[in-house]
Amino acid sequence: MKLEKTADFQEPQTRTFTYVLKHPGGAEQKISFDVQIPPDEFQDIDEYIAHIIASNHVSRPFQEGSLSAYNVAKAFREFIDCEIESYEDRIGDCLVEEALKNSEKSDDVVNWVRILTPNCFAQSESASTSFCEKFQFVMRNSSHERIEMIISMEKKMSAEVRTPRDFEMEMIARECENAASSSSKEGVADEEHLRRLNDRIRDVSDNYGRQINALADRHRYEYRKLISSLFDHDEFPPDVFSNFSDTTTVVKKSASAVADLNSAKHSASNRFEESFTIYLGAQLKTMHNIRLLTARRLSDLCRVVEVLETNALDSRRLHMNLSLYRRGLNGLLMLVDRNPYYHIHNRTGFARICEQSTELHFDSLQKQLEDISRSGHGFEVEEANMQRFKDVDFEAFGEYTLQVGDVYITRHSSLASVQVIFHLVVDDNLETEDISSRHPCINGLKNIIRLSSKFGITTFGIPLLLVEKTSEKMTVAWCLKRAELIFKCVKGFMMEVCAGNSIAGGGPPAAAVHYNVNFILPDDIAENVYTQITEMFPNIFHLVPSVTV
Repeated sequence: MKLEKTADFQEPQTRTFTYVLKHPGGAEQKISFDVQIPPDEFQDIDEYIAHIIASNHVSRPFQEGSLSAYNVAKAFREFIDCEIESYEDRIGDCLVEEALKNSEKSDDVVNWVRILTPNCFAQSESASTSFCEKFQFVMRNSSHERIEMIISMEKKMSAEVRTPRDFEMEMIARECENAASSSSKEGVADEEHLRRLNDRIRDVSDNYGRQINALADRHRYEYRKLISSLFDHDEFPPDVFSNFSDTTTVVKKSASAVADLNSAKHSASNRFEESFTIYLGAQLKTMHNIRLLTARRLSDLCRVVEVLETNALDSRRLHMNLSLYRRGLNGLLMLVDRNPYYHIHNRTGFARICEQSTELHFDSLQKQLEDISRSGHGFEVEEANMQRFKDVDFEAFGEYTLQVGDVYITRHSSLASVQVIFHLVVDDNLETEDISSRHPCINGLKNIIRLSSKFGITTFGIPLLLVEKTSEKMTVAWCLKRAELIFKCVKGFMMEVCAGNSIAGGGPPAAAVHYNVNFILPDDIAENVYTQITEMFPNIFHLVPSVTV
């Protein structure tokens, strides 16, 4: 649509910028400058400011009285913004007046309304401060006493979420096993008794889910209310801690929870670990850190170890809060199947960890997975040939629209040291078959590294063998071949992203990006296999020479 210029004031006009600069001692200097409104598309406002400062002999920023140049620049920018807004308002008034006089152009007016209305809504939404902006401001500018109160509130919320649900369900499940065992021995199956026990398990699970959702909603409301009050009034709401008990309730953990915690402690203290510093690139080298470690499960890297001292836990929470909306995020690659609700339906260790505390900044894991599932269905409908799939029986395929090699992302603020989880869709064949660099999972790995570069994720963990557990079919030769493939592919992908620059905010555009890559092996891998993989590393990567002091 072409905008017809129906009045002279729609043409660019010259406006005069005037400003009275006050010098120390009471002397005043009048500054004036003629500028075209609106400015040319490729005209830099800073060039105008430099010309004004130079022609009027305003003190430079590096000279005494540098505040003078700052005030002039600020006033000129405000003048330009105000004049451009007035210019656009005059155009809008002219169009409305012309439309009222000429009904034949009413369609054009409707089209202009459709174009301008979303922009108006976008500007109004951007004018209001978002929660993440409020949170960043509070964490940067609050006193340490207020930050301690915020962390204390997070700890109390986490303590409220940890309920004896798992313990209760474990007791009912054990009762079911005993009833089934006794019925098999006696040869008589009490189906009614077993059915009642199954109903109890289902009721406990459903009731727990409803309670957790209600509690999470209340936690988010209270937490956002706290941050908004600190941002707007620099004070805590009077009733902020009234809904939380002063004493933390001691909750008895289930046997499975205790076993998971003990194994996580054992895995954290007794595992292989080796670190390297490498160079990437031929001419312009960049330096990165590589760590080769073992873990019983990938989810253990997300678990908050409860044996840490209170100060250590508070420091970890503080670090998470300060780095949550900045570059330098931590990511972890997890392996899932084609079911978008893999974590929910299988109640994986990762899902249990997410349930241990309320997600205060982002949606819950289940809500994020629901959004991913809906977006996946929408993509299939939009991109696929509808005629081609008219006669396909989707019931036979289930509701899974994800394919091997696909990647989806969830965001978290309540995990130990990870803010972003990359979920890579794999299948069972990956544990036995040999793959090449053209495999869909390798392409998914490439997309993960590209996303990490784009969004400022500088630390990420990758399962080196693309499996979480070892099996009898995984021979030594198979492990070495798979490790070599992943090493070389990751090296190539990192060289590709390091050739350019990260576009994430928080640093200068030309700054070299430093990555920390954690290659993770199963905890039960043989020591000789781990040693051979470690010895393979210097043959693939260019290590930084060590310095002997």
